[in-house]
Amino acid sequence: MKRIALAAAISLATVTVAALLWRFRGAAILFALSVMLAAAARPSIDALERRVGRSLAVALTYVLGLGLFGIFAYLVSRGVLRELDDAAVRLSAAYDRVRTHAASSRAFPAALLGRLPPAAALYHAIGAARPTQLLDQALGLTRNTIDVVTAFIVVVALSAYWSASRETFERVWMSLVPAPQRPRARDVWRAVETAAGAHVRGELAVSVLATLVLAVIFRVARLPLPMLPALAVGVLRLVPFFGIPAAAVAAFLAGSTITLGAGAATAAVTVLVIVALERIVAERWLAARRPSQTLTVLLIIALVDAFGLIGLVFASTVAMTIEACVARLLVTHPQATRSAHTLPELRQRIEGTRRRLLLLPEPNATQLGGLVARLGALAADADSQLR
Repeated sequence: MKRIALAAAISLATVTVAALLWRFRGAAILFALSVMLAAAARPSIDALERRVGRSLAVALTYVLGLGLFGIFAYLVSRGVLRELDDAAVRLSAAYDRVRTHAASSRAFPAALLGRLPPAAALYHAIGAARPTQLLDQALGLTRNTIDVVTAFIVVVALSAYWSASRETFERVWMSLVPAPQRPRARDVWRAVETAAGAHVRGELAVSVLATLVLAVIFRVARLPLPMLPALAVGVLRLVPFFGIPAAAVAAFLAGSTITLGAGAATAAVTVLVIVALERIVAERWLAARRPSQTLTVLLIIALVDAFGLIGLVFASTVAMTIEACVARLLVTHPQATRSAHTLPELRQRIEGTRRRLLLLPEPNATQLGGLVARLGALAADADSQLR
């Protein structure tokens, strides 16, 4: 009866937590993003902490990261804003060419395309919209921009807090786990944090480097619009399965404004750059692994239905997190073997521990000193009994 009641309580608690997460999914997403960002920043913080301490290491890591992000955003936005007008003109010209060519064809689909309005009529219809509608659209864009900036600030602030108070954060959620299971739960959490952090670092590094490298290549190749297709490639490659083909299509469309051969060459170079960056930077340098394809597909179906495009982009990261958690849970721990240490060796280790206690602050040294003293007394008692 007790087991049935316990199982019912666990099931009810699970359903309640799932319902609360769904009800407050916006806050849950921000929390998950902050934890992922903290996991991605952990290696840098750990490397600096040995030299300058935890607080300064967190400050340096996040200031440097925000600085690099600001430089990247400035370079990309400067190129994109400069190319938007030209892109609109070229898109309008391409639309009119397709429409004119379709008007002279007798095929049914082409005839339908030929009956589309000219680009000038579309621009006139947009410009002739009521001022209240244009104002509503402008206000909506402003609100969305403010929401995105606010969410970004919240994610960065929470991530810095998790990084600075890592042990406190672990102790809080470890208190929900029974004491005998806490060591294993801590191992699972740290394995998941390591795997998810490596995946996030790899994805961000490859996207940023692909955008910058392809922007330089497209500019050297004298493409009319080098930055827009490079940015599209960097964003599209984040999509699981279809990211690289979609990036190749975007590069082909950019290169085909010159010739079809240039479009094919641009697409081929794009694929080569992405694959090389994934193999060298993500897998070899950052030790990022690919998640299970089956699990990724299942998560794409679930997350796209729940969160739309954001769910599609983060499906691979969630899959990597779940895979690392399950893999760590399935690890079979070997049975504990009896220690072969002799009493003199144990007494030497106790003496070494007593010497190391002298380096600790007074409150901690006092608490641990009593424990070490009792261990020493037990070892001396065992030695006297054997004699």
